[in-house]
Amino acid sequence: MQASSAAEVQSSMQEAVQAFREIRYPVTKNQLIEKAKSMNARSEVIQAIEGIPDREYNNAADVLKQFEGIQRAIEALRELKYPSTKSQLIEHAKKHDARSEVIRALEKFPDREYNNTADVLMEFRGKFQSQ
Repeated sequence: MQASSAAEVQSSMQEAVQAFREIRYPVTKNQLIEKAKSMNARSEVIQAIEGIPDREYNNAADVLKQFEGIQRAIEALRELKYPSTKSQLIEHAKKHDARSEVIRALEKFPDREYNNTADVLMEFRGKFQSQ
């Protein structure tokens, strides 16, 4: 199976963002994940949602604030060549002026090689918190 391109992941995230605007609030993170699955979102998008804090969200803006940080992280790492090490991920993110919470999340990653965007998104799970 071929890895998704950053553009494909970004497009799928935009579809999820639109769907989040149509959800009846309040919702939990698990309900957001179920919504993404019901619309056949890419696995990277579901992984990104799994990376947001596990709490109740009161409106679309509340969700988008958290989700936006994940999208920005993908943008910062969009043109990175894979496989890449943790230090290469951090260096690339800094070079592209990634937000501080993205850098902090990357610094929590294990020191290993990452094979693609999905691999990086999986590692963001539980480490990324938008400010």
